[in-house]
Amino acid sequence: MPDEEAVVPLYGEPFDSGLALAERHQLAPDPAAARTVYEELLTAAESIEDSPDVRFLRAHLLSNIGTVQLTATDLAGAAAVLERALGLLRGIESVPMGPLGRQLWLEVLLKTLLGKADLLRRTGRLDESLACLDEAAARLPEFDDPEGMRTAEVDLNRVHLLMERGEWGAAEEHASAMLPTTPATVAPTAPRLLTSLGLICASTGRFDLAEDYFARAEDGFRAAGDIGEQQQLIAHRAYAAMRRGDLDRAERLYDEASAVFERQRQFGDLAVCEQARAFLAGLRGEATGADDLMTSSLARFERLGAEIAAADTVLLAAQQAYRRGDITGMKRLAQRARDVYQARGVYERCAQVDLMLAETLEDNLNRTDHGDHEKASVSTALSLALPAALALETARYDFVTAHARSQWLELADDAMRLVFRLAVRRQDQGLLFELVEHRCAGASLALNRTPSSARRALSSAASGSSEDAATVFPSAAMKAYGHIGGPMVLGGVAAEAAASVGLRVAPPPKVRMSPESGRTALQEYIAAAEFRYHRRIVSEEEVPFWSPTT
Repeated sequence: MPDEEAVVPLYGEPFDSGLALAERHQLAPDPAAARTVYEELLTAAESIEDSPDVRFLRAHLLSNIGTVQLTATDLAGAAAVLERALGLLRGIESVPMGPLGRQLWLEVLLKTLLGKADLLRRTGRLDESLACLDEAAARLPEFDDPEGMRTAEVDLNRVHLLMERGEWGAAEEHASAMLPTTPATVAPTAPRLLTSLGLICASTGRFDLAEDYFARAEDGFRAAGDIGEQQQLIAHRAYAAMRRGDLDRAERLYDEASAVFERQRQFGDLAVCEQARAFLAGLRGEATGADDLMTSSLARFERLGAEIAAADTVLLAAQQAYRRGDITGMKRLAQRARDVYQARGVYERCAQVDLMLAETLEDNLNRTDHGDHEKASVSTALSLALPAALALETARYDFVTAHARSQWLELADDAMRLVFRLAVRRQDQGLLFELVEHRCAGASLALNRTPSSARRALSSAASGSSEDAATVFPSAAMKAYGHIGGPMVLGGVAAEAAASVGLRVAPPPKVRMSPESGRTALQEYIAAAEFRYHRRIVSEEEVPFWSPTT
């Protein structure tokens, strides 16, 4: 083993200089070379007479091997190795080891638990991943962590888990709270945190801010000499470009990232790139190329056991099946993906599948004559679209900042416009009325600013007028309860508060539809949304749709 750098004595030779060499390989990045060094050291450790100290050394090496396997997305191999490491660590927990020994044991235990949590998250076992993070967090008070490195890593893994669930608001809030308290010297956690914030912003439509975060992350990785993470940023920037609609740049970056990941045998990352490239090829009309990439991506994810990522590829295949006119195949594939999302508790994606099915049904209604079945088809589309749109619209209340809320609302508005089009198509005046009442509940504007044209549009559309259905869709706030002269509150939310930075906004109140009945607006659809997507749609407060002053 080379000894050109000073090595801190820990286990003695050849282990101390070997560990230093393997770490340099990991930063290069050359995971295969790092794993070879670790495995040589493990072979040497297994030849030593057994003792608690030797078992700890073996656990340390196994934990490092598992980390390298995670980098190379050898998830099955990492699972077995990390379990062996945890078994050895837990087996010596009660052995007297002194204060310094106890701290070293805790450090390796925390690292191994975090590796296992990462593995479980990548394979879609999100509840188990959370339990692993909770166990790590319970150990933190015992650990002397002056720089907060392990604490930051636990919190960063929680951010990743929230992102995997699609809980963007909670993920952003958690990451934003961490950012000012995580020193730049806590590498690589600080730049990885910036990367996560960049991905959150790209996923919620804030692309300039995403690039700012990616640039700061790149500076941090460069300062730490972490070339591997710098290369990962190529794929992240490709994702942001694709979400932004800059498809040429996205394709160029994904091609570049694919070449890097294939060369380094990082097959999980390569599968992600192939998935995105399949989508882009489909948009270009290159059906054969898209199918080949999608098949390769799905096979890689399935070999890795990455269930949620595989389901994403299946959902992409469903969309492409529809473009080919294969309606039966589209439904089968979409349901297959949704079953995975449901089982893993990824409810935002469940809502997206339901919206996709509703959109394809609307498209089919526009293309073909459903005859006597049209009313039933529209009702089916509404039963899918409306609960999903309610869930996605309500997700904006998860975000702390007004800008994030407004960006998410732009995404959710597309879903709600679909609902309004379907309601107009069914000529359901009652549903349209309830939709407007629900959407406007919680907004407060002066009475003289309420657009009178909106109600005229509602009336004409509900009566079957040819007026464009888009005019039915209400603006962000149309209704006021009260009088001009100061901020007016409905459901405890003032208009000024709803726009302020740093203040969370609550879901809207229930809207009571008549003084006599107990019915509230959209109550069946709200119940369906809360059941399907495990999300609160309305608050406990109830308000009348009519003005209390009349």
